[in-house]
Amino acid sequence: MNKKILLSEDEKDLAKAISTILKYSEYDVTVVYNGKDALNKTREDSFDLIIMDVMMPVMNGIDALKEMRRNGLKTPIIMLTAKSQINDKVEGLDSGANDYITKPFETKELLARIRALTRVDDINKMSFEVGNIIFNSESSEISNNKTTLCLNNEESKIMQILVKNQERTISQNEIGKKVWPEKSEYDEVVDMYISYLQEKLGALDANIKITGEGEYKLEKIG
Repeated sequence: MNKKILLSEDEKDLAKAISTILKYSEYDVTVVYNGKDALNKTREDSFDLIIMDVMMPVMNGIDALKEMRRNGLKTPIIMLTAKSQINDKVEGLDSGANDYITKPFETKELLARIRALTRVDDINKMSFEVGNIIFNSESSEISNNKTTLCLNNEESKIMQILVKNQERTISQNEIGKKVWPEKSEYDEVVDMYISYLQEKLGALDANIKITGEGEYKLEKIG
């Protein structure tokens, strides 16, 4: 599956050029033109990386970045700016940016930085600790450090979606499209696999549970 990138850049010609480059490099790209729309997109969907300009209308990149981090978003973020002052870079990095690149930039440099950040993020995403449960996405296992249970392919995919999006609720439709892209109806099958996961979490005496009906969220108990 292609990695998903959210690009937020108000200069539309530049946004189109960057988007074209990224799509040619086999990334799945979503483009927005201000910080507010970028923030909203992170609440609606999950991304492997975000590229965001600093100077944008409605909400600038720094304010959007701060709000994303306050919301618990851990997605790697590269900030773009035409400015070269060190203070701007320091502010971006202190606000939670993972990297900074100054316009104009070479395509090879941008792609190299994207690869570096997504490679590190891939390593980090293999194992997740949520409450007293550890989920290993590579081996498709959940454990409480005493007992380990195996998840089937569909359960593992749903668990990964939930742990990667703990800051928001996930609809049946979004889960269904990601796990069963060939289907058009998801409600019953999503509910069924959510119940399977609930049973396995219960068997491990997990202090987390999947809450909601039609929309789901992984939350700690108590």
